[in-house]
Amino acid sequence: MLAWMVYAVLVAIALGAAALMAEQAAKHRRRPSRWPWIMAIAASILLPAAMATVSLPRPSFVFTSASAQGAAPDVLALRDATSIPLASRAIDWSGAAPYTSSTRVNAILVDIWIASSFTLLLFLGVGTALFHWRKWRWAPGTLCGEPVLVSTGVGPAVAGLIRSRIVVPAWVMEESSEQQRYIVAHERSHLRARDPLLVAAAMALVVAMPWNPLLWWQFHRLRCAIEVDCDARVLSDGGDIGDYCETLIQVGQNQSEFTGAITAMSESRSFLERRIRIMLSTPRKWARGVSFALISVALGLAVFAAQVTPPVAFTSPAGHAVSVTADALDAYAGFYALSDYSLATIERKGSGLTVTPIGQFLAQGTIDLTAIDEHAFLVPGVDVTLAFVKGADGRIGTMEVREHGIPVIDAPRIDKAAAERIRKDVALRVKEQKPFPGSEKALRLVLSNVDRREGMTPEMADILARHRASSADYLARLGPVQSYRFEGVTDYGWDIYDVQHEHGAQQVFIQLDRHGLLANAVMRRQ
Repeated sequence: MLAWMVYAVLVAIALGAAALMAEQAAKHRRRPSRWPWIMAIAASILLPAAMATVSLPRPSFVFTSASAQGAAPDVLALRDATSIPLASRAIDWSGAAPYTSSTRVNAILVDIWIASSFTLLLFLGVGTALFHWRKWRWAPGTLCGEPVLVSTGVGPAVAGLIRSRIVVPAWVMEESSEQQRYIVAHERSHLRARDPLLVAAAMALVVAMPWNPLLWWQFHRLRCAIEVDCDARVLSDGGDIGDYCETLIQVGQNQSEFTGAITAMSESRSFLERRIRIMLSTPRKWARGVSFALISVALGLAVFAAQVTPPVAFTSPAGHAVSVTADALDAYAGFYALSDYSLATIERKGSGLTVTPIGQFLAQGTIDLTAIDEHAFLVPGVDVTLAFVKGADGRIGTMEVREHGIPVIDAPRIDKAAAERIRKDVALRVKEQKPFPGSEKALRLVLSNVDRREGMTPEMADILARHRASSADYLARLGPVQSYRFEGVTDYGWDIYDVQHEHGAQQVFIQLDRHGLLANAVMRRQ
C-alpha cells in the first residue's frame, strides 16, 4: 500500500505537469484553461487505481512456472502493459520491504485513508450546513435585473448546486451601477458554465484520495483556472477591460469572509494580480507554434504517466482473519526449493509467517503472508497461495504452490546447507554476468513457439502448450526476429536478452535448471 501511494503521487506529478503545459497552451490560444485540470484530477485518481486493479482479456505472452509468481493468466493486468518501472527505480524499497508488504502496515494505511476521507467529508458537511444556516438570514434582492441574496459579508459568489444563486455582500448594493453590472455578469457567467457543479465534482474526487498533496495543488489550479475563464467570458461579452479590472480590485479590497465551499469572485490578492496581468496581456507572435509545442509536451507527459508501472499491490483476502497455532507456524518455518535457482524462506513473525523469495521474477524482499486456513497462506496481491503438506513421517515435507487456484509446483523442504548453496549459486550468476549454458538455445525455443517438449521442464512445456495460440499471435505482430543480444543477468539470476523484431522489440528473460532445461521464460514488449 505504501509503495502504491508513492506511485499515485508520482503519477499525479506527471499529470499535473501535463495539465500545466496544457493550461499554458490554452492561454496562448485564448481558450478555456479549466478542462486540463479537471481531467488531471480525475486521471490522478482513476489511473493509479485502474493500473493496480483492472485486468482485460488478452493473448498471453508471459510464460513462467511457479518460481516467477504469476504464470500466464488468461487476462492482461493493465500494470503489465506499462513499460516504465519508475516507482521501483526512483525509490530503494529494499530496506522498506517489510513495511510495503506488511498486512498490518497496509491495514493501518487503509484506516488512515478512510479516516482522512471521512474527516474531510465531515468538514465539508459541517461547512455546507453552516453555509445554508447562514443563508436563511440573507435577504432576497435584485441587482441589475438578476435575483440575488444579500449577505452581510459573503460574496460576490455563486452558492448552491441544484438551485444556484448569486450571493452579494451588502456593500455591493451601494456601489456604482457599472461595478454592479460587472459583478452580476461575472457571477452569471459562473452560473451559465455550471462552475459550482464543476468545483463540487473536483472536490468529490479529492475526497477519494485526500492524502495526495498533488491533488490539492491541482484543485487549487482548477479554482484559479475557473476564475480566469470567467474573466475571459465577461470580456468577450463586451466588457471594458479597464472598468472590469477596477471592479475586481474593489472586490479584492473587500475580501469575502467565507469562500471555501463556494465559487467566489475573488480569491487571494496575489491571484487577483495574476488575473489582471493575464487580461492585459496581448497575443504573442508565435502563439500557435508555442501552443502546439506545449500541447505536445502535455501529451507526452500524460503518456508517460500512463506508462509508469505500479508496484505489486498487496491486499488482504475477503473474510475473517484465520488464527494458526504457534506450533503450526513453527513447523512451517524453513527453506523450500522452488527450482534449482529459486528458493523460498519461510519464517515465523509474531502470529503469522513471512516469505523471502530468492530468484523470483516479480517478488523481492520479505513479504507478510495472510493465513486463509490452518495449512494455507496467501501471498498478497499476486493470487498465489502456499500450502504446507505433511510427509509420511508427520513432518512438513513440501510446500505446494498454487497460482490462480491451480497447483503448479511442489517445493521440497531443504536444509540450511542446501538453501545456502542456492543463494550462493544465484549470487555467483549475478556477479559473473554470464548466461546459462544453453541459454541461447532456450531463447530460440521460446521465440520459435514450436509444438515440442524437448529442452524444457514438464511444467514449462505444459504452460507453453496452453498458451501456444496466443503467443503465436503476439509474436506475429512483432514480426520475424532480426537480431538478439545478451544483456546480462538480472538481480534475481535470470538471463535477459534484447530481441529486435521487424515491427518492434522485446525483452526475454530466461531461467534454466541444472540440467540445461528451460524452466521459466518471460517475454515483455519494450
